[in-house]
Amino acid sequence: MAKRKLMYTLLACMLVLSVLLTGCGGKGGTSGGDVSEEKTTSSSENEESTAKEGAKEPPVKLTFYTMNGPVNEFDRIMGKANEIIEKEINATLDLILISEASYAEKMNLMINSGDYFDLCFTASWGGMNFYKNASKGAYADLTDLIQTYAPQSYSRIPEGLWEGVKINGRIYAVVNYQQWGAAARKGFAFRKDLAEEVGFDWKAVKGKPALEALRLIDPFIGAALKKHPDMIGWETTSTYSFFANEPLLWDMEPVGDMTTPGWVRFTEPAKVINQFETPEFAEYCDIMRDWHLKGYVRKDGATLKDHAPDRQAAKIIAAVYYGWPDTLDSEAAGISTEGTAMSMCTPDVAPAVTVSTTRTVIPAAAGSTAAVAISARSNHIEKSLELIELLNTNDELYLLITNGEEGIDYEFDENGNVKYIEGKYFFNYYEWTIGQSYSPNFTRVLYAKNETGEALKKSQGVVFKADREADVSPVSGFIFDPTPVKTQLANCNAVITEMIPALSNGAVDPKKALPEFLERLKTAGVDDIIKEKQAQLDAWLASK
Repeated sequence: MAKRKLMYTLLACMLVLSVLLTGCGGKGGTSGGDVSEEKTTSSSENEESTAKEGAKEPPVKLTFYTMNGPVNEFDRIMGKANEIIEKEINATLDLILISEASYAEKMNLMINSGDYFDLCFTASWGGMNFYKNASKGAYADLTDLIQTYAPQSYSRIPEGLWEGVKINGRIYAVVNYQQWGAAARKGFAFRKDLAEEVGFDWKAVKGKPALEALRLIDPFIGAALKKHPDMIGWETTSTYSFFANEPLLWDMEPVGDMTTPGWVRFTEPAKVINQFETPEFAEYCDIMRDWHLKGYVRKDGATLKDHAPDRQAAKIIAAVYYGWPDTLDSEAAGISTEGTAMSMCTPDVAPAVTVSTTRTVIPAAAGSTAAVAISARSNHIEKSLELIELLNTNDELYLLITNGEEGIDYEFDENGNVKYIEGKYFFNYYEWTIGQSYSPNFTRVLYAKNETGEALKKSQGVVFKADREADVSPVSGFIFDPTPVKTQLANCNAVITEMIPALSNGAVDPKKALPEFLERLKTAGVDDIIKEKQAQLDAWLASK
């Protein structure tokens, strides 16, 4: 690790400045040292002790803002964590927790106000504005530093993910690569017991294009509903469309926001198209109309907002499936699938089989789904990268912060399952905000010490392998600026919000409604949007 030798007087000034610039919140309500929002971890005693030794430079205090709720006995764990951090990189960590509800607003305000911090959790969702903040210089450019100060963090992450945290080819954050992987593959889930009851060959759906898959599923839904008329063949809601919300299932990728007009095909990635003008969308609307008339979907599906009651009541026969490996991949890898169930159900009530149909892809924004950035104003950019490397590679430190101490904060029960002890330290499942839970040896997660835990490791091993072999989104790294067509986007979004639910549910006749929908998009300015997206994409491709 690189160390800088500085004059003691200069170091003292810097430490004082760091303390002055770091805000402290109020203390929580337990004697163990709880924290609530913006509680800072004090490491002054360690700093004073080290400074008195005179044999080495005083530790650097690093402030790290992240998203989390109040955590019991936070000071106890952070005290132990800082013992490790100071020993390994001569630094201390001031981990500042902000509730998810106010985190984006807080960080954007700090950035816009020029407030000091060293590190922060960032993302391209939830108003955290990774791309916007990086583009305007809020985050440090790590391109030329990361392989020196965080080499293992860099090498562990699939190359495709780095595209998601680049601006103009430069890296502005370190990806928090997680145990569940990054690549996307989608498909379908079917009620296993009903498939067996009616003799449905669900394996035949594997790898089929969306339209062919829907046609194969049709007889199964019809046969299952004949025996169980109180069930729902296919789920539709006012907020979800199997077409508009699922570009990957149609072998396409959005350019900009997913539901706005303007996608590219994986087979023709340089040409922006209006996805609603494609033959696929027209045939999809015809199929949904047929299913609506047959009673495969809820009649009120175009206006239904909450699908949870139907799922929890185990009413769904067939649905979209997001997790993988699917049942066939798992069985081939020797992984048990006995615990697979339909969404929001248990396998004893609604057992499921799953099958994937799409290519395996690292989506354009996958890298920026969860990442750690370093402030461009930080006085300790290299040391902050050393901290990121330590959090990502020191399993003892990472497990301590994300789970606490075994026997005090958590334990394994008689069946080998992890049990968190009530009232003790608990990180609220926000481990993905501070670093990588991925490990090639499965050493950074508290896996159950039983067959379930071993099956999960095997399943994740399949995912990790696929992450390195997956296709990378053809528009990964491209950022669409909507400013030139913001009025047209607003107008088109209004039309889409109004008409897509009915078309996707089959509640309207597409022979009449689809031409009307496309004409209204024209009037709203869809051609301007496609033209602007194409121009920006062309310029980006030319610059690569």
